[in-house]
Amino acid sequence: MRRASALLMALWVIAVLSIMVLSFAYEARQQTGINVYVRERNRVNRLVDAGRILAEVVIADYANASEWAEDEDTDTLFEDDRWYKEKRALKSGRPCVIGPILVDEENPDSGTVKVDIRITRGLNINELTPNSDQNWRLRWEMILKSHGIPEDYEVEAYDSQHHSRSQFKLINLLIASFADWVDADDNATSMDGEDCGAESKWYEEEYEDNKVDDEFKRYPRNGAIPDIKELSYIRGFRDFPVVLTGGVLNPEEDPKDQITVRGIADMFNTLGSAKVYVNDCTRDELMTVPGIFDEEDEEDLEKTTENIDAILGARSEEPDYDVDESLGWWQYKDFQDLQQRVLDYGGNNAQIGTEANNYLLFKPDDTTIFEITIECESMGMSRSVKAKAYLKDKDVRYVEWEEDPVGDRKDMQ
Repeated sequence: MRRASALLMALWVIAVLSIMVLSFAYEARQQTGINVYVRERNRVNRLVDAGRILAEVVIADYANASEWAEDEDTDTLFEDDRWYKEKRALKSGRPCVIGPILVDEENPDSGTVKVDIRITRGLNINELTPNSDQNWRLRWEMILKSHGIPEDYEVEAYDSQHHSRSQFKLINLLIASFADWVDADDNATSMDGEDCGAESKWYEEEYEDNKVDDEFKRYPRNGAIPDIKELSYIRGFRDFPVVLTGGVLNPEEDPKDQITVRGIADMFNTLGSAKVYVNDCTRDELMTVPGIFDEEDEEDLEKTTENIDAILGARSEEPDYDVDESLGWWQYKDFQDLQQRVLDYGGNNAQIGTEANNYLLFKPDDTTIFEITIECESMGMSRSVKAKAYLKDKDVRYVEWEEDPVGDRKDMQ
């Protein structure tokens, strides 16, 4: 009996000790895994710093990049400046890519970093106002019409002056309401004889009639908007959100009469300039440039389309002066260069008016906002950063910095 009790006790002690050993071993493995994770995480974080420094090296000195020459010695240039090609690209308004670079060429596990720099796309919406551009209304009209809103399409809206529902052209309603949201006065804007603007009084009456909660009440900013999302608070845009996001403008109509529009929100930002970087731009941006579209016949977009096709197509045609033939397309040096190459490409059917020169940029300037994307990888772990910055007094200054954007996240395990 005593032997049985002793054996049972011994087995129990062994079991307890085994559990303790297994527990310690598991904890040790967990701690080792944590240590490895922290070490690799810190390594990737250092790669982000490396990417930021690379971006700043290029942005801070792009203006001093040498121009391409047919007889240049690329080996010497590379020895003098490791990033001369990237600086040249940025100087001409082209996007530039650095990497992916292996941090330590002798150690494949050291991690890689890639940096993409481009001039921020989109027009600064705060520059499309009466105080900033004499053609502000014309450019707004081209944006709205080219995205599918018919010029004469009318909607019913509240008229605060007559205290009744009235018919307004939707384009006029949108443009006038935006102007009133950002201007400093309290006088509602009229367009084509329509009192279709909206100042604080209009919003106050609208909120009283519809009993809107205080937290959702928004009034004209009377100044520059800080975020494109604010457009959704403005009369017209908030009533027809598909103008911003895209969709069917009149879903209540018979399907054959429905109007599908493309959202305009992606056209804008709130930084930089409302000029178009012609060496890296979209068709929609070119559509807003006076001198490219036909101001006398805005409804006929055929001529405008021919001009835009020629601008985009001529970049892929080698010009008649010496250029780096290894490139797939050649940026425009200036407005005269653009005019000549477009004429050579499209003939007399594609001619750009001189007024366009006031709305086009060919190289970065002091209004330029650079969009920086940093992507880093090490031992299966990745980090990404999206930032916006500008150059002032030879210093790179950041206005946005977002780490691991939701849409760009990779496996972080």
